[in-house]
Amino acid sequence: MQAGQFDKLLMKASEALKRRNYEYAFDLYLQILKLDPDNEEAARQMRALTAQRGREEGLTGRKGLFKSLGSMFKSKIKGLTKKYEEQMIECERILWNSPFNVRAMMSLAGAAVAAGYLQRAKANYRAVLEVDAKNVEAMKALGRIYMKLEDMQTAARYWDTVLKLTPHDGEAARARKDIAAATTVGRIEKMGTSFRDKLADKKAAEKLEAEQHILRTREDVEEAIARKMEEIEEKPDDSKLYREVGDLYLKVNDFSNAEAFYRKAVEVDSADYFAQEKLGEVQLKRWDYKIKSLMDAYREGPTEDKRRAIEEAKAQKLQFCMDEWTRRVQQHPTDTRLRYELGKYLYQGGRLDDAIQQLQRAQGDPRYAVDAHYLVGVAFRKKGLYDLAVKELLKAREPLRVMNEQKKEITYELARTFELLDESEKAKNAYQQIIEVDFKYKDVAKRLGAL
Repeated sequence: MQAGQFDKLLMKASEALKRRNYEYAFDLYLQILKLDPDNEEAARQMRALTAQRGREEGLTGRKGLFKSLGSMFKSKIKGLTKKYEEQMIECERILWNSPFNVRAMMSLAGAAVAAGYLQRAKANYRAVLEVDAKNVEAMKALGRIYMKLEDMQTAARYWDTVLKLTPHDGEAARARKDIAAATTVGRIEKMGTSFRDKLADKKAAEKLEAEQHILRTREDVEEAIARKMEEIEEKPDDSKLYREVGDLYLKVNDFSNAEAFYRKAVEVDSADYFAQEKLGEVQLKRWDYKIKSLMDAYREGPTEDKRRAIEEAKAQKLQFCMDEWTRRVQQHPTDTRLRYELGKYLYQGGRLDDAIQQLQRAQGDPRYAVDAHYLVGVAFRKKGLYDLAVKELLKAREPLRVMNEQKKEITYELARTFELLDESEKAKNAYQQIIEVDFKYKDVAKRLGAL
């Protein structure tokens, strides 16, 4: 299968994930990983899929383990017989039913390392750290992988974290010394670890080094574009290459060329969803660039005309966002993320009825439930529907166990709504909950004193 076909499968899987068609997405990612076991993007998206499904369906703790017993047994057998690719597939099946199972993720990543699939291993060790941020074994494994990949800077960060957590870890201390030695020119030459020493093909070595070079200047970007254009000559039907050129132009705020290459990507593959989104991103970058320029001019010499120009540009950007996200929701009506984002823009634009409609559609998604209930509550209050506002704000606050900034904000809006309902005792109680942890929060002390 060609690289372009993998890109198409990834886009299909990503679309299925956004539609919350989880089983179809899982099958697609598994198909990619069977054909290309070291596909880091597919591995990363697979973990995002299982985690999202796990949160929505409550697959935490021991839930799902019983369904995974068969795969757990098979995984052990495959590992003992060194059939690592088959072991990885069984681990993926375990994680489908038990998505936060650190042991399964560690087994999957370990099998990937044993099979030489370092990109796949990276994605899964990182997923371990998302579940268990202080998992030293995952950090050490990532340190080893990045050293193998000769990314010494990233490797050092992982080993440094290990040493903070376990100051007397001998392996971490030795690795840190090796990295320090390897970063000197003499040590690198003695060890023969440069890409040119390892790759027989000099042209391939130069290309790999160039791709890893940090793009700091306009000249760097122009050289990178020239290399991509050579690839496009070889593979003119690969929409991803046109997107990558567009990304490079976007780095230097060359909006016209960025837009042209994103449009070319869509022309080559009309189903390239990423390129379509990038076209919207270009416009957003244009607005951001214009607003920044106007604000810089205002700081240099404030005038009323300049202030109005800034406000007008911000209003035009917001209108673009409302129009762009309306288009995206029409294209992907089951995507709750898009509906939530559209709802926020509509709320900011004062279109409260439309905002409420979109945000209510997003409330069923655990990722956005708290914020969506909160914004709907405030929107109801602005419309004078105080009883409905209270219900929404209580729903927004319910899952929050700690009085953090988010809960303080929700409780404050709840208290203000109780005031509007002439329910002074309830308002007072809400303000007191805030003042117990943050006496200086907004004007809480003043409002509490007035009740």
